Amino acid sequence: MHLPWSLEAFDPHSMSDAASMFFGSALFDTLYSEGAAGAVMPSLAEAPPLEVSGGVRVVLREGVRFASGKPLTPADVVASLARARSLGAQAWLADLGTLRAEASAIVLGTHEVHRVAHALASPLTAIVPRGFSPERPDGTGPFMARREGDALVFGRNPLAADGPSFLDTFRATKAPDLATSLREFESAADDLGWLGLGLHEPRRGAVPFDAGAVGWALLRTGRAAGRWDLPGVAQRLCDGIDPSRVAQLGMPPWSPEPGEGWGGPPADVLVDGGSAWLVELSRALAAALSQPGHELTLRPVSSTDLAAARASRAYTLAVDIARPFDATPMGTRVALATADDPALAREIAAHPPRGPAEPRAVARVLRVGVVGDIKLAGGRTPDLVLPRGPSGLGIDFGAMTRTRPSVG
Repeated sequence: MHLPWSLEAFDPHSMSDAASMFFGSALFDTLYSEGAAGAVMPSLAEAPPLEVSGGVRVVLREGVRFASGKPLTPADVVASLARARSLGAQAWLADLGTLRAEASAIVLGTHEVHRVAHALASPLTAIVPRGFSPERPDGTGPFMARREGDALVFGRNPLAADGPSFLDTFRATKAPDLATSLREFESAADDLGWLGLGLHEPRRGAVPFDAGAVGWALLRTGRAAGRWDLPGVAQRLCDGIDPSRVAQLGMPPWSPEPGEGWGGPPADVLVDGGSAWLVELSRALAAALSQPGHELTLRPVSSTDLAAARASRAYTLAVDIARPFDATPMGTRVALATADDPALAREIAAHPPRGPAEPRAVARVLRVGVVGDIKLAGGRTPDLVLPRGPSGLGIDFGAMTRTRPSVG
């Protein structure tokens, strides 16, 4: 497949990592996983969490190794969860207390035993080895990945904790524009087409697939926006955009509300220049929101520069992504709040509001606006079987198969 997204790094603990948003379950496992009807089952853990004196104990499965051959140890798990807590999962894991390694288990400094398994089933709490490098991802999942230019090549992981993938290999290549994926699929060079069945006409025999939303496209306001950098402003701007402006990006339509567009000073809109989908979205947003004397200009930057701007908030507007912690209302609320302010996210995690959590409604009290869902959808060859992913998010690439051709 070709994807109009940056595949430079692979960090499962990052809220804004596109590679993990699409392919995280191919490389990484969590201590627990969600099954049918939301039931949480042990994965890298041996059994359900158990309350003990001083906290909650999670016993690890014996004999698990990372794709590199390194054994999975309690020290790796503690370091991995500490890393997740220092990055995207800081609010999600805030109430789990201290982390301590024992001989074959870890102990969390909490007595909320019912919360532990659900919290540790989130893809943003995936387990990685000590010294993990996003440029050289190492996990216990069904595949292991290597880089070949602009491509990620996924091969079977013979050491996978739950068994290797069914397919021997698949390749995801970064596309420079939105048309490349559809063109490659239409010409029968690819097995999956991003957001369609072909560029000029549908590929013969192709069938659509829709694995649902895997994240959200966000509009951020920064300190340079002045009085426009207030909770709810970004979402009002997003709500005023006609969805036909971004229809080519596969976003589900919404009912636009009357809006005045951007009324701040002329400004740049920062975006990761390595993700063609985000660049196209930013171009459409800048055109839709610009007003005479209040023009917005697209400014593609590197992922490193965007991360620095995100941390300092020293910008006017930026387009970004966020990943949900899971498919529950809590997973939505805490994820979007974390994208804005981790301190606020910790408050929401500690005292969750009641009721549904429609992303646009959640963002109306934040300094990030939800433009729309990022969907993993498009066209596929009819022999390719794409099971839904863990927690109902995306595709379970490890369980991906091809049907056998008929004989006779």
